[in-house]
Order: sequence, then structure tokens, then C-alpha cells
Amino acid sequence: MNTILTTVKKELISYFFSPVAYVIAVLYYLWRGLEISRIITVAVHDFWDKNDLTTMYVFTESTNWMILLVPPILTMRCFAEEKRSGSLEVLMCAPVRDAEVVLGKWLAGVLFFAVLWLPTLPLLWILTTGPYLGGALAFGPVMSGYLGLFLLGSMFLAVGLFTSSFTDNQLLASLCAIIFNYALLQLPFLWALGDDSHYLMRLLYEQTNVVGHLRNWFGRGLVDSSQVVFYLGGTLFFLFLTVQSLGSRKWR
Repeated sequence: MNTILTTVKKELISYFFSPVAYVIAVLYYLWRGLEISRIITVAVHDFWDKNDLTTMYVFTESTNWMILLVPPILTMRCFAEEKRSGSLEVLMCAPVRDAEVVLGKWLAGVLFFAVLWLPTLPLLWILTTGPYLGGALAFGPVMSGYLGLFLLGSMFLAVGLFTSSFTDNQLLASLCAIIFNYALLQLPFLWALGDDSHYLMRLLYEQTNVVGHLRNWFGRGLVDSSQVVFYLGGTLFFLFLTVQSLGSRKWR
């Protein structure tokens, strides 16, 4: 447990003192600010339903790019940089378990990823005041929408750790994770083009349709336990692969 906490602390410090993280935050909120301003203007002018407005607030274009790119960028250096510098060999020879190191790095990434999203919550509250919407919004769909994004982001962070564990090139690690993330986001659309008459095909389509999960379920205030299990299972699977990838170095 001490190893996990020490790793979390070390990684969080590196995130908060990294200029890359602040560049991401600044660019994201500048982009999101423009998006939200446009959405609010159109919503007030066209008298949008407030439930639709909350869904639009969570799932903007910047949200899509945040989910696709930020987890690989946060995790690309976790093991790749340590491999390049040789410090990973020292770490693996220390009396610590591979699983504790992996879990500590993943938890740090999850915490920092959540911190990047926190300012969007008070921003939504500000939008309910008089100069903007002048009325309360349904925060239930917002919170469930953030839950869906958090679960998906947690899985993508685990994917990023795995890709970082088998290379000493940060760029390659991030590109592999981005390709996987993009493929998973596009997979449901590819399934939809094929024959979905078979039960197993329909089941696979429903379980891997992460875009549908976010917009049609989490974004509407609905939480399906099978979808939660899918994301948790995917996260554990890639964390397990990361541990095995690190462990395989001992046998070389």
C-alpha cells in the first residue's frame, strides 16, 4: 500500500509540474469556452429543451478530443521514459511489486484526469445564473455523463500505460494508444455497416458502442450496470497486460 501511495504522489507531482499538462488545460478550456458560448446563445435563441442542453454541455467536440488524446499524452512517459533513461531497471529491481507500481501510476493518471474536468462543474453552475440561462438545469444527466466519461477515460489511461510499457519511445507509445482509442470509438460504426442479425454480433455491438453508451445512456441520466462492468473489466484487463509486460523483462 505504501508503494502505491508513494508512486501516486510522485506521479502527481510530475503531472502538476509538467508544462504539457497546463498547455492541455489552457487549450481545452479556450476551445470549450467558445463551444459553450455558442451553445448557450443558440439554446436561448431557439428555446432548447434544458435536458438537451445538459447533454450538449457534456458531449461537445472538445470532449471527444479530450477523451481521445489526453489519456495517451498523460501516460506516454510513465514507462517509456523510464526505459529510455534506464531508471526502470532500477525500479524493477527494488523490493516492490510490478502490480503496485502499475496501479500507482494509473491512479495518479486517473486523479489528474479528473482534476482537468473539475472546472467544468462550477462553469455549468455559472451558466444557470441570470445573465445566461436564468434557471436551474437538471444536474443528474450531467453527473451520469461525467461518470461515463470517467469510466471511459480510466480505461484509456490503462491502455496508455500498456502501450508505454513495451517501448522506450514516448511518441510511439502515445500513437499506439491513440490508434486503439480511435478504433474503439469507430468500431460501433463499422459494426453497424455489417450484418447485425446474429445475436452475438448484436451483443458485441451493444457492448462496444461506447459513443452510444455516453450519449444515449450516461448522457440522459441512465446508468446500465453491464456498461459499467465493460469499462471496469477493460481497465483491469489492460492493467493486467501492463503488469505482464513489465514482468516479462525479468525473463529476458
